[in-house]
Amino acid sequence: MDALTHLHHSTSGLLARVDGCLVRWGAPEGHPVWALLRRTGALPGDAVAGLIGWAVAPWLEQKARLCLQLSEVEEIGEQLGRVRAWDGRAGDAFAASRDRVSREFEQWAERLRADVTFHEELVAALGDGRARVARRLAQVAGSAEAVVLVIGEGPVPGDTAPGGVAAGVPGLDPVAQARAAAAIGQVLLAEVDTALTAIEALLARGPVLPPDERVVAADVTSTATTLRVEL
Repeated sequence: MDALTHLHHSTSGLLARVDGCLVRWGAPEGHPVWALLRRTGALPGDAVAGLIGWAVAPWLEQKARLCLQLSEVEEIGEQLGRVRAWDGRAGDAFAASRDRVSREFEQWAERLRADVTFHEELVAALGDGRARVARRLAQVAGSAEAVVLVIGEGPVPGDTAPGGVAAGVPGLDPVAQARAAAAIGQVLLAEVDTALTAIEALLARGPVLPPDERVVAADVTSTATTLRVEL
């Protein structure tokens, strides 16, 4: 269990309140959260939950399988290089066939190396994105906006309780709640959007092959999930 999953367990109630407030009361006109809601196609709590569901493990497992296959291909290629050539006219034909097969195995190995590197990049991008969202989630969990949403208080300007937490007056204030939800939503959705943008750019690019190789898109359909949907 990484930091994001651990924090999500303890902040699921806050995230539910953020989503509920945005659905019920919306956000201030012109607030940056509106653009992020359209871009990600999800409410803040749903976006964080979706990122948690996009696990690193399947890509690591696929990388391990690719590394095993690469090792086998490289071993066969080395064995082909050690095969003794025949003599005479048949030997020339054998040598030509051996060289052709050796080149094919080397090209296969190059594609596998590119796939391994590609999966390493995906794992790094997803791991970095999850870590960044986790840090933001920890920050907003202890924010004044979280206090407004959890205990239903509106902050009083200039009134600060011990520890730096904004004090408030009891009672449900829709305006304060909407502003607090929008502020938290903006912070979380901005990080989720950054993470998804980096991952989607890698998926669109695919593995980087040598100049003389044709680009072959990696089959990651079974291990990837998109969070972007039309509102």
